[in-house]
Amino acid sequence: MDWSVVLGVLRFLLSTTLILLLTVPTAFVVIQMELKIIAGAQLRYGPNRVGPWGMFQSTIHGFKVLAKEDQIPDQADRATFTMAPWMVFMAAAMSMLVIPFAPGAIAADFNIGIVYFFAVLGLSVVGLLVAGWASYNKYSLLGGLRSAAQMVSYEIPLTLSVVGAVVLAGTLNFRELIAWQLAHGWLLVWQPVGLGIFYVASLAEINRTPFDMVEADSELVAGPFTEYSGMRFGFFFFAEYVALFIMSGIMTSLFFGGWLAPWPFPAQLDGFAGTLYGVFWFFLKTYLFVALAVLLRVTLVRIRVDQLMGVAWKVLLPLAMVNLIVTAVAVVAFKL
Repeated sequence: MDWSVVLGVLRFLLSTTLILLLTVPTAFVVIQMELKIIAGAQLRYGPNRVGPWGMFQSTIHGFKVLAKEDQIPDQADRATFTMAPWMVFMAAAMSMLVIPFAPGAIAADFNIGIVYFFAVLGLSVVGLLVAGWASYNKYSLLGGLRSAAQMVSYEIPLTLSVVGAVVLAGTLNFRELIAWQLAHGWLLVWQPVGLGIFYVASLAEINRTPFDMVEADSELVAGPFTEYSGMRFGFFFFAEYVALFIMSGIMTSLFFGGWLAPWPFPAQLDGFAGTLYGVFWFFLKTYLFVALAVLLRVTLVRIRVDQLMGVAWKVLLPLAMVNLIVTAVAVVAFKL
């Protein structure tokens, strides 16, 4: 028996289990940040009762949602109605497998990790479309169709915005991309246009303000989630906030050095100490971008559907193409 294969399988199963266990507390932390930041922006106290400084308010809300009665509409397609929340949640959880939290703290260190991330990310739109169709509700169906149009449109500039960084670093592996940034500087400096395109498109991809047309409550009640309740609604809810963390983490890895500190990484830190040091910087940068997304929610208004599609096809896509061409020419001309 090849014990190296067995150990590899066991490591993968353990990493996958830890990633799944990480998703729920991650959602609780992001929800708590949103409650506090929005309250501060509106000069309110926000959560201040449950736990010290109201720290456990989001946890109580989460368990309250999970404990509510779970109902299925009479005319809904029961099988697909039940499957849709799992599809959306697992797409978010599977995306976390390739996130490089620190040196040696990567669940699945694929050579094509960037391709894997975008491939799995696209599965969430299938879950939303299925949820909208299976609910037998006009608002749900409209929300599902909007999600398909929005995510398909924004996935193209989102993917192209990363290709410039891939061309510069010459790799599709997240760990190697961070190693390139250690040697040459953060890709924020090399790819500012790509960063801007990625951030705007990522907000649309995870349905954050001002691109939250999928579940526009003033128009569609709750979009694809209108007929959902209890644990099924909770899975949609958690997946949305986990997706915000994931997109912030991927942006940190692609453009802001991942686990790298703003100054040189201490050479004497290796092993477990180096991992902790890397985890600290990764989570610090990631949650800063989560906080920025929350501030955008409390600041900006929702744009119209025609403006939403126009930004993707008329602004972001041409910019992404120009950025890719300029990057490719620069790499060949200056032998970068």
